[in-house]
Parts: sequence; C-alpha cells; structure tokens
Amino acid sequence: MSDVTYINKDLLMEGSLESKDGQVVIAGHYKGNIIARSVIIEQSALFNGNINAEHLKVEGKVDGDITADLLEVSNSGVIDGKLKTNSLSVDTGAQISGNVGRIST
Repeated sequence: MSDVTYINKDLLMEGSLESKDGQVVIAGHYKGNIIARSVIIEQSALFNGNINAEHLKVEGKVDGDITADLLEVSNSGVIDGKLKTNSLSVDTGAQISGNVGRIST
C-alpha cells in the first residue's frame, strides 16, 4: 500500500513537497512545487507552482509548469502553463492554455 498525502480543501499550504513513492491529493489551495509518483488536483483545488509526477490527474485549477509521464485533464480541469508529457488525455470541457511538448526520452 502506498502512502497518500492529502491537503484538505480548507487548507492553504505553501512550500515544496516530495513524495517519490507516494500519492499526493490536493483539495485546497497549494502554492509551491510537488515531486511525486502520483498527484491528483481535485475539483475544489487551486494549485500555483510546478508539478513533476509519473501520473497527474487535474480536476481543479493549475497555474504552473507540469512534467508528467501520464497527464489526465478532466472536464472541470483548468491548466495555465507549460506541459511536458508522453501521454495526454483531455476531456471535453477542459481548459488548457500554454505549450504542450513531449518528455525527452
């Protein structure tokens, strides 16, 4: 079982977070950088900063640069920033503003 770090929707957090083998779930407001195996930005979340993850699912709002091997953007997801990914899934209704590129292999 992997570890899960959960940032509650009532929290405002600032700083850097590293969880290379765990999952990070953001429901509140987070400002900073995250490095993790798996990250979920929930619909209620506002994230300002950079994310580096193997798997990222965006249901809320992200303002910053993203590097993720697998990036999923749900219909409620909003991203403003540079995206680097090898696999991108975007639902109808999602909003993306920025450049999209492939991760160098």
